[in-house]
Amino acid sequence: MLISYFLLPIVQNLDNYLQQDLNQQVRAKIVKHYYDDQKQHTVADMQNRLTNDLTLINENYFNKLFSVIYGTVLIISVVIYLILLSWQLLIVICIMVAVSLLLPKLTEKPLQKANQMISDSNQAYLDTLNDWLSGLEQIRQFMAGAKLFSVTANASKKLEDANVKQTGYIKLLEAVNGIVSALFGLILFILAGVLVKQGSITIGALMIVGNFRFYLSQGINMVTSGRGAMKGTTKLIDEVDQSASKVEVPKEKQGVVPASIETHDLKLQFPNGEKLAFADLQIKQGEKILLTGDSGAGKSTLFKLILGELKPSEGNVVYKDQNGKEIVPDLSKIGYIPQNPVVFPATIEDNITMFNEKLDNRVDQAVKEVDFDTDISKFKDGLNEELDLDKLNISGGQRQKIVLARAKVHNSDIILIDEGTSAIDQNATMDILKNLVKSKATIVFIAHNFNEGMRQLFDREIHLVKE
Repeated sequence: MLISYFLLPIVQNLDNYLQQDLNQQVRAKIVKHYYDDQKQHTVADMQNRLTNDLTLINENYFNKLFSVIYGTVLIISVVIYLILLSWQLLIVICIMVAVSLLLPKLTEKPLQKANQMISDSNQAYLDTLNDWLSGLEQIRQFMAGAKLFSVTANASKKLEDANVKQTGYIKLLEAVNGIVSALFGLILFILAGVLVKQGSITIGALMIVGNFRFYLSQGINMVTSGRGAMKGTTKLIDEVDQSASKVEVPKEKQGVVPASIETHDLKLQFPNGEKLAFADLQIKQGEKILLTGDSGAGKSTLFKLILGELKPSEGNVVYKDQNGKEIVPDLSKIGYIPQNPVVFPATIEDNITMFNEKLDNRVDQAVKEVDFDTDISKFKDGLNEELDLDKLNISGGQRQKIVLARAKVHNSDIILIDEGTSAIDQNATMDILKNLVKSKATIVFIAHNFNEGMRQLFDREIHLVKE
């Protein structure tokens, strides 16, 4: 027992180190999985998996595993000594241990549900924070704080209730364990007393059995509670394992860059029942198309259907090569500039090249073509200026110029641009458009506020109508 007290802090520190090392490896695998699986994942879902779910597993599996091992050692130590005293004591102990190992079955499924509820509630809470706090300035402007407080408090309450429910099941199991352990200890002590009376063991042995009763009860309680918590976490572990599994990625991406794109009888139905229907379209190689339309007609949605981010309810998108033959496309080769440009906390140059040093020599020319060179000269470090996404050291228009330059340096054969110059003044927009239409790339540009001069730069205009 003295040795166990000496080794306990050492083993606990080692256990903590191994946990953190394992967490780091698992997080790396999960991030790799998300990158390779080519699926859409919400930020809240990924955050929840990488943080809260791993914390739940640490607390309810790995920490409890240590308790189970320690409790098992206590039980074995007591059992070995009691075996030497009497075979009757051995039989009773075996029955005690068998019953104790069955106790976690009482709360196994409820604990699994409780852990899943915590995971789901935490994800919902993160979703709520992301949806509402991203518009904090607007909420302040219109003094809608009461609604913000109500919505976030409601999401927080659900997370709190899930944690309370989990704690309740754990405490219930611990209470049952405590009662059973005390009962078993009493039975063991009474049996030892009977054996003393029969002369099978000595009074001194009876006193030792009394002391060992505490260690046996403690060991049984640790094993039972630990196994209950561990079994309640197995479903979550399976989900994390799936998220960390290796995704087989071909060495060379399948498919080729399409020369032309067609849509046939394309329709999309949303979960709320709303439907979008698109007229048949044909986008030819090298065309410069202006895409306009009614609000809600599905201009941005059409891009997502072409990119494969959404699956149509009816109809299909057909990709063809230069010979007009239908092909399997490499959709990653289609350049896409969304309404809300995505930039990263790195240098302007890295944001343009997307960390591909081989493209550094193209940056200066691309910056000029998107009318960004004047902006660059105003930054202290020029292209090496670090973007601060929290303090927003660049404007919305500068963000758009960065992603336009990004499309330029990557020489995309097809570029889909969704309101790509909405935050840029008209003179600069005209200069950017003139450079864009000079390229050989196929360009489809969504816009709603272009003047006649800008419209004339495009080969044709497609106008979507909401039915």
